[in-house]
Amino acid sequence: MTHQVLTINHRRCHFLCAEQPPLCVVVKPLCAFERLRLEDEFALSVRLAPKAFAMVAFEVERAEFSHAGFPILLQYIDNALLAAINARYGDLPLIVGGYSLGGLFALWCATQRPYFKAVAACSPSLWAEGWQTYYEQHPTKAEFVYMSMGKDEERTQKMPYKTVGDKCRWQHSKHIEHPGESHCELRWHDGDHFTQSERRKAQAFARCIAALSSTTALQSYKAK
Repeated sequence: MTHQVLTINHRRCHFLCAEQPPLCVVVKPLCAFERLRLEDEFALSVRLAPKAFAMVAFEVERAEFSHAGFPILLQYIDNALLAAINARYGDLPLIVGGYSLGGLFALWCATQRPYFKAVAACSPSLWAEGWQTYYEQHPTKAEFVYMSMGKDEERTQKMPYKTVGDKCRWQHSKHIEHPGESHCELRWHDGDHFTQSERRKAQAFARCIAALSSTTALQSYKAK
């Protein structure tokens, strides 16, 4: 495994890759609580994934995850990160992923850009005000969407977090409509929001890679 850290447009970015040439790239925001376990998360993802892939994680701060911050982060991907990814790995299918607010960001990115072919959203913060209204008007452009949620997450009495289970079910119902029942998955895990987060992210990335491997998205890129 190689792990190189580069500063691109004043932001630290982590490029991780296994020994084999990657067939797709996972792009994800990297929050402070995830940074110490990034290599463990990638190594576990490699063991679970059916195909070789690279991961590009760009560091973000908690304050950047907001309605105002999401477009700024996406502009960073558009204007800086994509060129670096293409220069290093070539024009490969992209998976956008994230955990918690990062999971909501991943779902949102896929409503904005068609170049994200799959979404891995773990415990996405679907309780965010206005999300359902937004999504009704801006459905995903991705070919495959994977979500996971801890079974205990909705058992809190705190608002708005107690609504997350029903909102996750609603979100999955929208994915069944589009991109379709065979192109989406919702998995319920034992535990709460914080249980086995690295394993859950690795499972999500592996599932997205497997899905792309069986669709025309990856095949068309391989044929180039």
